[in-house]
Amino acid sequence: MPSAPIVGLGGTPHAITELDRYIHARFVAPYNIDVVYRWDPNEASLVRSMTPVDENKLMDILDIIEIGWLNPYLDVAGAEFLRKYSFSRFFIGGSGDYTTKDTKTVGVATGGVKIALYGINDLDMRDENNFSFYLYILHHEFAHILHQTKFFPSEWLNIPGNNQWFTSNWVQTSNSAAQGQGFVRNYAKMSAEEDFVETISFLLVNGQDAYDKLKLDNPAYADIYKKKEDIVTKFYKDAVGIDFKVLQSKVHASVQTLLSLNK
Repeated sequence: MPSAPIVGLGGTPHAITELDRYIHARFVAPYNIDVVYRWDPNEASLVRSMTPVDENKLMDILDIIEIGWLNPYLDVAGAEFLRKYSFSRFFIGGSGDYTTKDTKTVGVATGGVKIALYGINDLDMRDENNFSFYLYILHHEFAHILHQTKFFPSEWLNIPGNNQWFTSNWVQTSNSAAQGQGFVRNYAKMSAEEDFVETISFLLVNGQDAYDKLKLDNPAYADIYKKKEDIVTKFYKDAVGIDFKVLQSKVHASVQTLLSLNK
């Protein structure tokens, strides 16, 4: 055992910085959403190495969270909705969370209240595909919160020809092959619940034009894509009183806003 305490392990106090004040003003005070970015043994893995997030990159991911996820819901549903349903904590890691099999995890949700985002030091705000992936994760996990809090639409379980494709071995299917089976990407084949939230994320982040292209490129499954879109729209109206198409336009517009901030 070391004779002196290891700084930063377990409760070492930190001076309050301008960044901490910014986080408190933008996330904690109005919505009770905490953002943890310093290494914390209660938040990060003790058995895998992880570097802390660079402060400039932290500001980038905070922009994604605020502009691309929080503000669209604030606009269509209000602050009380966010206080009631949103994540209570974000943990931001600089490096990816690598497993013993050398696979990289970039996002993990815990109990519908905490979401960990990893690999933020590799975030490139000039690359739409790069930063949109994190926005996709946010909307994916928040959609889980909504259907777990409210209800899962039973119609999803009765989409003709859809259930036959669900498999725990989804990783063996390419995204293009999955789209040829009526799914927005391969992970949607994991289960009905994952299919539901993946469809929501795709519609919000990739946008209506990209979704319509899936229907055009896969005519044999166009009816399934349309049915899924209709169920999503109805769920948002019935479960939380949100016009999904308005939310969709705001999220998709936020991608362009994020790009314009980083030209």
